[in-house]
Amino acid sequence: MIRFYTLPPSGVEWPYLLVNPRNYKELFRRSFSHAILDSGVLIFVDPEIKDYPCWFLKEYPFKARILTNVFGDKLWVTIPDLPDDYNPGQFGDNVEKTLERIEEFLAFEGVNWLPVIQSRYLNRFSFLESCKRTRDIIGNYPRVAIGTVCKCRNLDFIEYCCVTARRFFPKSWIHAFGLTLHALPRIVGVINSFDSLAYSFPRNPGGHSCKNQAERVQFFHAYIDRVNQILGGR
Repeated sequence: MIRFYTLPPSGVEWPYLLVNPRNYKELFRRSFSHAILDSGVLIFVDPEIKDYPCWFLKEYPFKARILTNVFGDKLWVTIPDLPDDYNPGQFGDNVEKTLERIEEFLAFEGVNWLPVIQSRYLNRFSFLESCKRTRDIIGNYPRVAIGTVCKCRNLDFIEYCCVTARRFFPKSWIHAFGLTLHALPRIVGVINSFDSLAYSFPRNPGGHSCKNQAERVQFFHAYIDRVNQILGGR
């Protein structure tokens, strides 16, 4: 059974939560079976930002350890990665910087870290090389994430990344960040989990986004129905 992580509307229960440093307190307000703390994509939207703030990189691992002490194995924490799909070229050598962060944060003990594989934008060879170098660092680590498909709508590339990651990490739990539902039929049986917060967006061309709490709930249930339909009830 492939897991779907998200943050549902207030008052709606869901077993697998996706939170970030700005809304992580939702972990204390909701019941859940498992959660992923993402390092946060808000910095990626502004093309002028070239890295995480220094204060964030210093504070993040200590907050991650505190949350791990509270929630234990119910929480995985993403190692801060640098994607190339929001604004290609924004972070320079995003792969090298992400690999350096993996080495740095894995040395900080007491956290269930989730390393992220990155690549240059739509570059298959870059992703292949990144998988190899990530494996050299983490070995048979129990979990790894694919971060380079978050904004991607190229289904062939998404499938390639998932299949390639599985080849390099045959026994690891593989999570895909921001996976479009259009790619889901291609990678069922390849990855173990994915996430999305896109349920509030229009479902049809020309439609509208959620305007109020009632619509957020309605859109969320419609999105879950679509996920279940694609997965065929698995």
